[in-house]
Amino acid sequence: MYSQLIKQRWLQVFRSTYFRQGWGVKILMALLALYFLASFGALGFFMKEILAESFEDATKLTPIFSGGILFYLLADLVMRFFLQDLSVISVQHYLTLPISKKKIIHFLLQGSVFNFFNLLPLLFIIPWAFRVIPGEYGLDVALVWIAGMLGVMLSNHFLAIYLKRILAVKAAVFWGIALVFIASYAAHYLGYIALDEISEAIYLPLATQPIAILWPLALMLLIYFVNYRFLLGMTHLDRWRTKAKEASSLRFSYLENRGVLGLMMANELKLITRNRRTKTALFLSVFFAFYGLIFYTQEAYSDNYTWLMFVGIFMTGIFMINYGQFLVSWESAYFDGILTRAYSMEEFYRAKYYLMVLSCVIMYLLTLPYMYFGMKALYINTATLLYNIGINTAVLLYASTYNKKAIDLSKGSAFNYQGTGAAQFVIVIPLMIVPLLLFQAFNVFDKPYWGLIFLGVLGIGGILSHRLFIRQTIINFKEKKYINAAGYRQHD
Repeated sequence: MYSQLIKQRWLQVFRSTYFRQGWGVKILMALLALYFLASFGALGFFMKEILAESFEDATKLTPIFSGGILFYLLADLVMRFFLQDLSVISVQHYLTLPISKKKIIHFLLQGSVFNFFNLLPLLFIIPWAFRVIPGEYGLDVALVWIAGMLGVMLSNHFLAIYLKRILAVKAAVFWGIALVFIASYAAHYLGYIALDEISEAIYLPLATQPIAILWPLALMLLIYFVNYRFLLGMTHLDRWRTKAKEASSLRFSYLENRGVLGLMMANELKLITRNRRTKTALFLSVFFAFYGLIFYTQEAYSDNYTWLMFVGIFMTGIFMINYGQFLVSWESAYFDGILTRAYSMEEFYRAKYYLMVLSCVIMYLLTLPYMYFGMKALYINTATLLYNIGINTAVLLYASTYNKKAIDLSKGSAFNYQGTGAAQFVIVIPLMIVPLLLFQAFNVFDKPYWGLIFLGVLGIGGILSHRLFIRQTIINFKEKKYINAAGYRQHD
């Protein structure tokens, strides 16, 4: 039975959306994967020299390395939560067949181990184990340490899978765990606890006391068992059908009672909150509100206006960019119905415009706490907000008329490139590069605030002219609607 499951999983991989993308997208994704592998590999291989140079007085480097493991695991957990895909949905196809449900769940959990995110930590673990630990503790300890770290890595892997699943059915448990992580990091940042010392106390024994290998392996098995029990209780076709029915009942009564425009905005919000890929884009946007912490807390970036401008555009416009680049493609499944409706196309596009504006304003409000690091953050984020609302929304509206690739909303966004074409990469130029170049025209003369004012004025001009942009978009839409409709009917 396992050989048949492996064969079907293999076919599923090679029949996936990725392998049916254009060669341009394939090559770009392959280069991106190679870049990350090379970056992690180089960092892992030269970690010994980096730490030796930073801690010249240290007699042993493994305690320092152990002090950073907890931070890496927290970042790894967040990355896995948002980007690591789940294959559990394929269980549905087997539930009607005479196959043991327990075996299927074991197969899915064990098969999930083979993915890209479990390869990246190995690029740290293996070089460190063979370049540093033998000299400090011996070769035999290095082998035991690798086994222990594999247990730690797989514990993180299964914990990320469990958190993604628990969010769908017991959101309170998920938010409770997330709150513990956030509170722990905040306590470390404010100096109440030292996570690096805690990390060293937890992970250094893997090198100094080989018997300690038992706890990460036991933790991995415990989280695996929790996942297994959870899936066993949830894997019923009827239960999934019930969940789908509950999800479709979400309403936005306030908007629905505000005329045709409000009704269309409510429909857009329903589309976002009821489908996996759009919901993932929404969660990712909220997560990236913390992106500024990487830059505002580092002295190296505190006076680098170019980087801070990039961060401002990114944070205040992240949902607008994620959602807006597929503005019409989200509705590709019923695009023919849209063409036959009697409502005004101006209202159709105005609803999308106001939704993008609303997302920018909400993201801007989420970035207001960055004022703690200085009023500069407020000025930059205000200028980028105005630019995003005034100019970038117009760019996305117009660009949407050129996208004719269909999207399956039921699939997640992690490593899902369905609907992606060259336009999604080219559009980065007007959205991100152009405002940075405009700002640099003032910044090179040491007038960064004039650059902010210029971008803000451009944004206000765009806001006042948004009806003109929408009318131009509609003209282009009408010219291409039948070409786009034909494209949307061709599913990947």
